[in-house]
Amino acid sequence: PGIGFLTALVIAALATPAAAQQLAPVPGAIPETGTVAVLGSALSAAESDASMAPRTPFGNLEPSTIDRPLRSIQTGLPEWPHHAGPDRYGLPMPFGDAQFERYRESYLSGGGKKWLEAVFARSRTYSSFIRERIRFYGIPEEVFFLPFIESEYSPKAVSKSGAAGLWQFMRNSIGGYDMRIDDWVDERRDFMKSTEGALRKILWNHDRFGDWLLAIAAFNCGAGAMDRAIASAGGVKDYWILRQKKLLPPETMNYIPKFLAVAWSAMHAGRNGIAISWDDPMQWATVIADRPVELGMLALVAGIPPDELKLGNAELRYGITPPDRAYRLKVPVGTEAAVQKALASRDVLMNTYLHVINSGDTVSALARHYGVSVAMIVRLNPGLDPDRVWIGQSIAIPALADRGPYSSPKAFDDELRFGGSYIVRKGDTLWSISLEYGIQPETLAQKNGLSLTSILREGYTLNVPILE
Repeated sequence: PGIGFLTALVIAALATPAAAQQLAPVPGAIPETGTVAVLGSALSAAESDASMAPRTPFGNLEPSTIDRPLRSIQTGLPEWPHHAGPDRYGLPMPFGDAQFERYRESYLSGGGKKWLEAVFARSRTYSSFIRERIRFYGIPEEVFFLPFIESEYSPKAVSKSGAAGLWQFMRNSIGGYDMRIDDWVDERRDFMKSTEGALRKILWNHDRFGDWLLAIAAFNCGAGAMDRAIASAGGVKDYWILRQKKLLPPETMNYIPKFLAVAWSAMHAGRNGIAISWDDPMQWATVIADRPVELGMLALVAGIPPDELKLGNAELRYGITPPDRAYRLKVPVGTEAAVQKALASRDVLMNTYLHVINSGDTVSALARHYGVSVAMIVRLNPGLDPDRVWIGQSIAIPALADRGPYSSPKAFDDELRFGGSYIVRKGDTLWSISLEYGIQPETLAQKNGLSLTSILREGYTLNVPILE
């Protein structure tokens, strides 16, 4: 009773003498935990000969006559210590190495797990892009965890030696990796460009040394130092032997055990008691900004959380795209149209101070007051000659800090006594000489019967104040 229709079909299909002989009941067979019972019945030859007689869904048998189970099939699974199967790694783990084991113990402590969880959370902003590029280059997936020990996945990280960004590039190590450093950007903090540079560098190291651990170690100490270590070991290309012989810099001797301990702990975070988010990581697209924009204002107009836009473009020193060139902005996937619409609107998307030149003003004085460089002002004002400004000229100045209006220096010419002399040198102007003597250029011109547009000839003697 209670046998389903599908079971009945199976029994009917097996109701032949051959099947009866092949599937004879196993004496004493009983269902066991971890088995699947296959129902059947031994049919007599007489019953099988009656195949032409009217049949029920169970052949000529009533369900109550079926012996069960006919046989048992073992289907138990291997006993893994966890649900996810065995550990898998692309790099060999140095189990038993004292330093590696100390790092593992540290990262699996209460404080170590909290640290890993925090860095994991920070990495989600960049993880989708970085993991994809690691797969593209065919590099071991453990390399994703290298920024854990390099920068804690902070693009703003700066080491005591001046290395910067997720992958901690030095200023002198970015050549050939399409990274730029100027008044407006430090592209060591560009998560896309620095990742491309780091992975290409590791891949190049691997081509050179033929070993992933040596390639990653050379990322820390430099290819030259690794060449010297290998030469000192007689050509041996084994990180652990070089470390044992103390042929590597002290930092590099710690670098690989620490990195591998992080990778071991983090690659299988769940089984190690490390809580991580299963939400989808951020996905990024790029949009070309053809004019200077301030990230906060762009985020407001485009409806993007400002922090997301700033995290994606951490290389912008002041949160402003360079005014002298088009710039590739990183924006969250799905916001491209909104950003392009904001850029096309020609709305003001950057805060600036506008200063009208007065008597005595200089670009260098304006730069000091507003906390920017002369080069920044020049780039924001195409065609500006910082040595030749005129009264009434308007100059835009980046609003990188909260500053009040600039006030021109007050004239105190009446307190000065003229009677000194100055011999004009090559390159001198009334403006430069007036700065040297602390007077207004109009006053200097007036005292010498000149105008502000007069050309000074080398060797000409000017009447200047007597400086005490």
